[in-house]
Amino acid sequence: MIAALGIVLVAQTATARPYDAALPAALVRLRDVAPEILQDMRYAGPFNFTGARVPGYRAPECILWRPAAEALARAQARLAADGLRLKVYDCYRPARAVRAFAAWSKAPGRDEMKPVFYPALEKSRLFALGYIASRSKHSLGIAVDVGLVRAGEPDLPTPQRAGACDGPFDGRARESSLDLGTAFDCFSATSATADRGISVDARANRDRLVRALAAEGFSNYDREWWHFEFRGPGAPTEPFDVPVE
Repeated sequence: MIAALGIVLVAQTATARPYDAALPAALVRLRDVAPEILQDMRYAGPFNFTGARVPGYRAPECILWRPAAEALARAQARLAADGLRLKVYDCYRPARAVRAFAAWSKAPGRDEMKPVFYPALEKSRLFALGYIASRSKHSLGIAVDVGLVRAGEPDLPTPQRAGACDGPFDGRARESSLDLGTAFDCFSATSATADRGISVDARANRDRLVRALAAEGFSNYDREWWHFEFRGPGAPTEPFDVPVE
């Protein structure tokens, strides 16, 4: 009996997932609620506007407040009927990451990703323009940065390099076969959800994304087509600072 029990314990240890660290009771991992939603968690690696892995991101995992994760799963079901699929780029964001963004924006240098993510701006202006904030709904687990892909397309790896995020579609980071007008995390006026300078196809894709998420209780931040916040009773009001792992 002891030997058999030992075998079971070894098997459980061998199959444990790397992201099984304990979470606050209010938060869940999206892959446990909606594994069909793709994840490309940018701040867990260097391909983001800071050029480095962001403090607090120890693993590329989407974590959300449970009702927000369940609402995102329902939005995915709506889009699946049209042959579309969601792809998340950021979800819960530790408070330490928010502080790191603010510190980065005020520090000299460290702007090697400027040609990709904010080609027409100086990073010192990103705070004033509303692209970086001192407090974030992401830290409550109710905000998500999300894009749209075709259901049948292969899952693209995180890019390693790219042209300007608001440049021609073929030169931007390869995130989807669908054009959304800019790449994710593009600090540009063209990223505004209702921007009139984007193509007809990009306009239609943004509209599809907004409609599907709005139907499940998400509201869009008008300066960033990818940013949505879930509105629901009982949502957390104080930021979390547990690491993403």
